[in-house]
Amino acid sequence: MPTYHYSCEKCGYEFEIEQKITAPPRKRCPRCRGSVYRVIHPVGHILRGSGFYATDYRSESFKKKEESESREKEPLKKPKKEQEK
Repeated sequence: MPTYHYSCEKCGYEFEIEQKITAPPRKRCPRCRGSVYRVIHPVGHILRGSGFYATDYRSESFKKKEESESREKEPLKKPKKEQEK
């Protein structure tokens, strides 16, 4: 059941009520009997799973290019004989 947030125009009292979607909205404040209105809040959402990120659909050519660039950036390793001297 959804929770609706209301605010009173007269006294500023804010409250939440669980109501069915088909239920009519509240019209009166439980404290002062003034008129109330529903407060609309933005809803956050979470994207889970594959397919939501740009890296999920990289082409094979892009992956190969990225691998070759990372290899070029690695420092060159000297042979063991040169390291001992």
